[in-house]
Amino acid sequence: MIYTTGTIAISGNTLTGTGTNFTAAGSLIRVGCTLVTLANPVQVFQITAINSATQLTVTPAANPAIAAGTAYAILLSDSLSVDGLAQNIAETLTLYQRNMSGFADVMNGAGDVTITINGVAIMVPGQKSLAKKGANSDITSLSGLTTPLSQGQGGTGLTNPFGTVAGSFCQGNDSRLNTINGKSGGIITGDTYIRAASPATTPATGTETVTPLFSAGWSSGVYQQVQVLFHGSVVQGSGSRAIIAIQTSSTGNYTRYVFDQGGSATAPGSWIANSDERLKTEIERIADPLEKMKMIRGVSWKRLDGVSPGIGFIAQEVQSVFPDNVFVTGNRELDDGTVIKDVLSPDTAGVAAALHHEAILALMVQIDALTARVAELETTKSEVPEA
Repeated sequence: MIYTTGTIAISGNTLTGTGTNFTAAGSLIRVGCTLVTLANPVQVFQITAINSATQLTVTPAANPAIAAGTAYAILLSDSLSVDGLAQNIAETLTLYQRNMSGFADVMNGAGDVTITINGVAIMVPGQKSLAKKGANSDITSLSGLTTPLSQGQGGTGLTNPFGTVAGSFCQGNDSRLNTINGKSGGIITGDTYIRAASPATTPATGTETVTPLFSAGWSSGVYQQVQVLFHGSVVQGSGSRAIIAIQTSSTGNYTRYVFDQGGSATAPGSWIANSDERLKTEIERIADPLEKMKMIRGVSWKRLDGVSPGIGFIAQEVQSVFPDNVFVTGNRELDDGTVIKDVLSPDTAGVAAALHHEAILALMVQIDALTARVAELETTKSEVPEA
């Protein structure tokens, strides 16, 4: 075997290498090895000392001096003595030991590990730190793959965030992802659907199918907040109606709002709007109520979107008279699939109540005037002597 890495220069007994590594473990370079320079003329030396990775002491002295960049060869086994063999074996075992130690550091290291290969120091990441590279540089342990991320790390802290917890759905202390319990609120910007945990079934006639939605609990019998306890459906004859029930007291009293297939809704009470004068500004009476009455028809109709027939006002006619009392309420799809965009919805109750009231008052003024005129004419007639 020979060693020929790099080039050399020799001045006297000092050999200087370029690109060499005379002290590398496993190189088998030892004192007593023969070194041959590939110069003209060829010179042969014996190594008497290994001073560093780039310097040897040789004998005899070079004559003439060997210029830099000269190729060479070190004979590693030309005259292998027992001592030399022992040295070679020791160096080889040292090399393997260093490599195995370096590999052990790589496998067990939690950070970057420096190992030496052929005498060159190389920094490599330990296996336990590979997960923290790139965008995941803040991961410091592979245990994060089996240990739940805490809330501070953007996780839930739960081994099974989609699991269930024994007890009532309204216990309010379950922060798992498949429930809303324990959440503090927020804003939902997308479509939201609420449905039963199991597939819906058609209820028997006159019975309610109940699905719990939400309950916040009561404190000492004091009303805290509206609780939507269930929604479901009731079959009545050939049709069905959807129900939303709201608990209005701690003793289990419910108010039921019923929606039929045609889109109409019924409730046991009335919607009550705030109309306190203290809440309003620019209060004005409706001018020319009789003329405005002529511009709005009272009509009946049939719908094109599957909703039951109705009776009332036309939104566009109300808008021409009271533009502030007609609102855009989204799109509607007709039975044939056509979509009507920006459907208008009037405040029918408010318009009808205010306009009709002022129209009646205007008619009363006219009636009073006519009554007075009739009375005046009758008095005049009675004072005229008969012919």
